[in-house]
Amino acid sequence: MSRTLAKKLAKIEPGTLYVGVDLALDRNVAVVLDEGAKQLARFAFPHSRDGYDYFYRRLEAVRARQQAPAVLVGMEPTNYFWKLLAADLEVHGIEYRLVNPYTVKKNREGGQLDRSKDDQRDAFTIGDLLRTGKFTETRLLHGRYAELRQYVTLYERLRHDVRRQKTLIRNTAGQLFPELSSVYKDFTGGTALAMLRRHAAAVSIQALSQEAFFAGVRADFQGKRLQVAKLRRAHALAVTSVGLKDGTQALQLALRLHIEALETLECQLEQVCTALIDTFLALPEAPYLLSVHGLGLISAAIILAEIGDPSHYSRGCQLVKLAGTQPVTNISGRKTRSRTPMSHKGRPRLRTVLFFAVMRLVQVDDAFARQYQQLQTREKNPLVKMQALGALMNKLLRILWALMRDRTFYNPDFQATA
Repeated sequence: MSRTLAKKLAKIEPGTLYVGVDLALDRNVAVVLDEGAKQLARFAFPHSRDGYDYFYRRLEAVRARQQAPAVLVGMEPTNYFWKLLAADLEVHGIEYRLVNPYTVKKNREGGQLDRSKDDQRDAFTIGDLLRTGKFTETRLLHGRYAELRQYVTLYERLRHDVRRQKTLIRNTAGQLFPELSSVYKDFTGGTALAMLRRHAAAVSIQALSQEAFFAGVRADFQGKRLQVAKLRRAHALAVTSVGLKDGTQALQLALRLHIEALETLECQLEQVCTALIDTFLALPEAPYLLSVHGLGLISAAIILAEIGDPSHYSRGCQLVKLAGTQPVTNISGRKTRSRTPMSHKGRPRLRTVLFFAVMRLVQVDDAFARQYQQLQTREKNPLVKMQALGALMNKLLRILWALMRDRTFYNPDFQATA
């Protein structure tokens, strides 16, 4: 038995009952097991006050009948459903743990060779995983940490939607005027958007004189300086364009709607950024994270949002596992896929922001730059560039953990003097 598994099981009081809950939109199924995996009860309940109260009454009845000291509830982090039940369990002082959906699937299939699946089997498997210590100790965030996490989630969704609208604008304009990409690298600049609103079709531009084309674009322009030279080039290219000549009115309308959607999303994104930054700066860890020169405000906010309340962790290596950046072995017989593959089992958003943060730090922070080179040039086990960046991602997490734990500011010279 691993040390981590033994520690998890040691925290559970002997005689505890294990409750596996398979969550769903309308109907949750609960299965109660004892220490020997014997099924003691099975029932369903909805997401409502009456449903949760019924859940607690059934649990208390089984606990009293078995004279058990406590119950431990387990569930998968399914959609938002787990947050509803977890928040109510905390109010009632009932312990809960989360189990990995992939672990549930593989354990259910391993014990059910015909791979039958239903809510009762899933609930039983979840309870059995609790009984054997195969769970995580994830907790709900509270207060400003919960607000920050929600703002970051909204920020990332809006950024995704903005990128999607930009792609739609480019693809739609490409049908009307494919040569335009040689004039504008960015279709979302002021002059480009003013042109695309009503004058994106090359077949329509061909019918306009240069002066009339300029006047039409200028009527929709909202910036400070119209890029006349690019418009002149676009007008010349339109004469020989291979853009579509049929369906142009519908494509032009679609383009205008995409532009309006983009402007709305960018306005919303600005509002979310303001709220995100204000929430981050109000947290006590903010000044210590920002003391790392080269770590941007948004990047620091996302890192803290993904970590949550630092008091939930006792060691920096726990953050490394949370990010899924720890090296793991992947060897079978004579086959070795990689010497130090990254696990990629943690939070992908945290890994992404750490990667770009480290890319920035190796350019502006001398300590990171020196170690980046040293990792690649050391005599024993030199790393390739991506492996070195992965090692520095872990280093950055440990540094940030130390700054938040000790309430101290970053000293880039500490490593050299230590």
